[in-house]
Amino acid sequence: MHDIELDASSWKTAQDFRLALKAAMGAPEWHGDIVGAFLDSIFGGGMNALKPPYVIKIVNTGELAPEVIQMAHDFSSAIAETRARRLARIGEDVEVRLEIEA
Repeated sequence: MHDIELDASSWKTAQDFRLALKAAMGAPEWHGDIVGAFLDSIFGGGMNALKPPYVIKIVNTGELAPEVIQMAHDFSSAIAETRARRLARIGEDVEVRLEIEA
């Protein structure tokens, strides 16, 4: 299991979060910015340099704007829900988590 740490201390916008997440995943330059694009590249496989299993931990979130922290929580929930649905539907567990720490 790979542990990837994203330092959110300098993030000001939701775009800062998305760019950091793409960089951590080794996403291609043309990767989309919506949640669905991230879910497709994580669970569809073959696109990102970082391959499951991995945990992405967002740290130093204390000063984040409310909309940025909400987006991070939304991404975390979407990843967990997609992982659970995939496991229930086809029996494959793609071990990926996005955790948010203070």
